[in-house]
Amino acid sequence: MARGTFLSQVPPVTLRLMIATAVVTLGCVVAAHAGVPQLLEAFVYQPGAVVPGLRFWKLLSAVFVTGTDPMGFLFGLIALYFLGGWFERSFGSRRFLRFFVLSAIGASLLPLSISVFSPSVRAYPYFGNWPVFEALTVALGLLQPRAQVYFYMIIPVTARQLMLLSWGLIALFIVFDGGVTPYLCAIGGIGSGFVLTLGKDMARGPRRWWLRLQAARLERHLKKRAAHLRVVPPLASEADDKKTYLH
Repeated sequence: MARGTFLSQVPPVTLRLMIATAVVTLGCVVAAHAGVPQLLEAFVYQPGAVVPGLRFWKLLSAVFVTGTDPMGFLFGLIALYFLGGWFERSFGSRRFLRFFVLSAIGASLLPLSISVFSPSVRAYPYFGNWPVFEALTVALGLLQPRAQVYFYMIIPVTARQLMLLSWGLIALFIVFDGGVTPYLCAIGGIGSGFVLTLGKDMARGPRRWWLRLQAARLERHLKKRAAHLRVVPPLASEADDKKTYLH
């Protein structure tokens, strides 16, 4: 009974993507332990294997392999549940599915373009749905910046803070790892998030995009300055007076 209630609360596309991710990840891990690594290789995205081998499905397939360890697997599903569920509830199933697919493919284009000049990027195996989460985090931070979310499902922050923290986390990984190659898809996910969220405004020109961001910043500033103001109702003796006063 409780399980049915939980599943009924998950939006349909998010639920299907969670199931597909779990099946693909577990299938690849079990097959690898059984001596059949070809299944995992079929899903993993290596930029050098896409264009010459015409394996264009890899631009999308890698996001369904969340990792080869239990923590990466569970965190990928939980993040998909929270971020994907938010997007689907807010904007609909069709738009979420389109956002998921386009952000995954868009994120893969960054290492694909760099692989032309870098042999290490060309051979690097990318997998995981981190790029999609970065795109969803950008969308959440831009569209609902004051919404309360939880960083690593523990620390309460606003959506805008979560977006900035995710960028800082990528930078921290790059510093400790000593290279940017493993994180190119995640960085590409950030770019995809901006393009998909602000695509119409960006297509009309950088100035319109800039003005929209400035207008949002000004609106937040005015709300902070007016936070101490309140409406004082008229006295009973002034019931016929239609004026109200702001203090």
